[in-house]
Amino acid sequence: MSLRTLFILLLATAVSMPAAPAGNSPEGTAPLISQAEALVLPGGELRSFVAARRALELGFPSVAAEIYTQLLGSLRTPGAERDVLVLELATARLDEGRTDEAAEALQLYRGGLTPAYQLRAGLIAARRKRIDVAKAALTATKPEDLVPGDRGWWYFLQGQVADAAGDFTKARDAYQSAGEVAVSEMQRAHFTLARERARLNLGDATESQLNTLRQSAERYQGKSVGYAYARQYAALLAMRGRTSEAVDFLSKQLQALPAGERAARDDFRLLMGLTAGTQRAEGRNALEGLLTSAGDTTLQRVALQLLARDAADAGFFARLNGLITAVPAHPILADLLLTRAQLGLTEKRVLILEKPGVQDPILGNQAQADLDAKALLSKFPGSELKAAALGLLADLAWIQQRYRSAADYAAQARAELLRGEVRASLGVMVAEAYFRAKDYAAADEAYAAALNEVPAGVSAGGLMTQRVLAKILGKHLDEAARLLDGFARDARLGVIERWQAEWTLARALQAAGRDAEAYVRVKALMAPAGDVAATLPPTLRARMAWLQARLSLEADEPQKTLELAAALPALPGELEPGLRAEVEASMRLLQAKAQFRLGKPEEALKMLASLRVDFPQSDAAVFSYIDEADYYAESNRLGDAQARLTKLADEFKQHDYAPYALYRAALIAEQRGQDQYYEEAYRILERIVSSREYGRSPIVFHARLKQGDLARRLNDFPRARLTYEYLINNYSYAQQPDVLAAELALAACHRAQITPTDVSHYESALTILERLQDFPNASVDMRVEAGFQLGDLLATNGKSPDYARAEAVWWTLVTTYLLDDVQAAKLGPKGRYWLARALLRLGDLRRERGDLEEARNAYELVLLKNLPFARLAGELFTRAGGKLQP
Repeated sequence: MSLRTLFILLLATAVSMPAAPAGNSPEGTAPLISQAEALVLPGGELRSFVAARRALELGFPSVAAEIYTQLLGSLRTPGAERDVLVLELATARLDEGRTDEAAEALQLYRGGLTPAYQLRAGLIAARRKRIDVAKAALTATKPEDLVPGDRGWWYFLQGQVADAAGDFTKARDAYQSAGEVAVSEMQRAHFTLARERARLNLGDATESQLNTLRQSAERYQGKSVGYAYARQYAALLAMRGRTSEAVDFLSKQLQALPAGERAARDDFRLLMGLTAGTQRAEGRNALEGLLTSAGDTTLQRVALQLLARDAADAGFFARLNGLITAVPAHPILADLLLTRAQLGLTEKRVLILEKPGVQDPILGNQAQADLDAKALLSKFPGSELKAAALGLLADLAWIQQRYRSAADYAAQARAELLRGEVRASLGVMVAEAYFRAKDYAAADEAYAAALNEVPAGVSAGGLMTQRVLAKILGKHLDEAARLLDGFARDARLGVIERWQAEWTLARALQAAGRDAEAYVRVKALMAPAGDVAATLPPTLRARMAWLQARLSLEADEPQKTLELAAALPALPGELEPGLRAEVEASMRLLQAKAQFRLGKPEEALKMLASLRVDFPQSDAAVFSYIDEADYYAESNRLGDAQARLTKLADEFKQHDYAPYALYRAALIAEQRGQDQYYEEAYRILERIVSSREYGRSPIVFHARLKQGDLARRLNDFPRARLTYEYLINNYSYAQQPDVLAAELALAACHRAQITPTDVSHYESALTILERLQDFPNASVDMRVEAGFQLGDLLATNGKSPDYARAEAVWWTLVTTYLLDDVQAAKLGPKGRYWLARALLRLGDLRRERGDLEEARNAYELVLLKNLPFARLAGELFTRAGGKLQP
């Protein structure tokens, strides 16, 4: 067995052997993988996209803009996904009122002149008073060409163009249409706010016209027409930069309003809030009054958006908390709850709602956001905000890495939406959340559903490869292969995505010991590659070429390996220097392996030596020492093998394989079979357990366990006992699967120290073995071994053996683990070995007592169950008077 194969099988083959490095798993590291391009999982980005959409819909455009900017910065290449984000960013900037930045965002757009692009270009033009451009954008699009969420904005733009032309009737009708097609009350509030802002920016007036408006407002004071003149006069003052005059005028109008003019009061409050802004007391007070007591819920939502966006401080939080708990319930309580929940995700400075014992603002606000979203769902099950609340809960669960909950909430949010990008994005988020929760079966189903509704800009091929990966990680390699074969006929699966998936599948097959199948797949892929391979990234081509060469060796085709390895140098010219060196070093290592396999060790050893000279710091140089040690060990040159392994550890102290090399060197020293070598093995292991460099390595536990075993070989039982007790009592080793092996070894150590005058060791061994034989966390094989040792201890207890109790223990083992088919199926080779020993001892005890029939029954069970020692059992069966069946 090669050393690297041993590393993979260490824990599986012996309780005192360590686990392999992570690199032996398909998703771990291996030669040529470290610089390979990893698959990009879109779940996190789509979660952010959904969160940004929700922030925009709830009136937090600055939050949305920040998220979109981050997402754009993370994209490496332009394409449909980038254009979707550009349009979203332009929308957020428009909603913020930052027209110039919206225009800058739109300049990043690289797609065609779609209706969505034309609409945003028209809205920007209207803001800049370029009405001719806005009008052209209207002409170029139709409402039915837009997604439902954009149609209201088309009518809104139509209203702006009509306003600028002085056609107020047409403008009024257009604004009314925008409200009618709004997809939610929240969007309807957006239109109201945007309309008022637009009117503040459109048109201009001379001083004479301003005087006329003021005089008209005074003449018709107390009448509807007078209120209209007053609002127009204040708006024009503000537009000309005379904000203080506008604020003073509006304050006087509000003071003079009769109590019954509720609608007019609300209009003046909104205008005051927009004119003065939330940073001035007049503006903030007006908006807070609007939020508290406006007669129109749409205007209340407008005020809520403005305050939450621009005045989210302790004072606003207190007002918000009071409105949420008010009796009777506030008319827009659902909006208040969702707004506070959204603020809870973004507010990191202060607690939005003070609670006893809560100190951390982030954790406290997140907990409150969770409560608020759930309260909305409970109190308003039919609310149009339900999808947003569920999306927020999904977002929060994702942030907290509660991925299964994130998948559940995202699935519920998706079910609330009939169509659109957010619904499609949520579908992918569900799949990615399950994937991160390691529920690969659910992820597989979710990816299948997402492929039926792929979000714009998300690669369908990427979703296909993710679904294949879910199958692989779920240990369904045959299904993964069939799935990938089917996807290969789908035009949506790109060449690079196909090869990446094939690489992952081949590595998984290799890790599962199915090298031949992996080799067949890679050969079939590489054979017709031709011009297709030329379109692949050089790193991916190098990986596949290396894997094919490696698999040919595992398929016992060393001559083919040499041919494939010789072809690898044709690739490095296209690779960056670091990867090129890695490819060349790995190729040299493969050639040496092939030479060993062909029976040419001299050539192989020369090649390994040259590899270490030419590429001294490469992983291949590390592996070269391992391959050389394998050769020496198989040639019974144990001293040379041990020397190569210790040299690896000396030369590469920081490498993951260094402690494993020392462990293997200790095993080889032990194999030399003399006390001096046992001591040497102990000292080698001490390098592992005493080194700070290896302190976090799982090998440390196994090195200490092996030290205990070596001390027992040297009959130094006190030292062995202290070693085992240290492992058992050390909290950091409590979760080690093999800590129970240390307990079993400790029992053996106590047993070896039993004397006629000291029964304490007998009692200690008895206690440990009784516990292990029934310990539910112990494997079936370990329970069987502990049971055998317990019976053997009872049967050999010096002058007072307890044969009856020993027989009872052994017979219980047989009935529990051998005669019960369910338990018998769980037995491994070690368990079957110890059961055979138990039955033989049972038979011997019965034969010694003259009970030949029961002795024969025990021996016969060994034969019937095809256990180890069948030949010996047959001989004993015959001696006890039995007759073997031919």
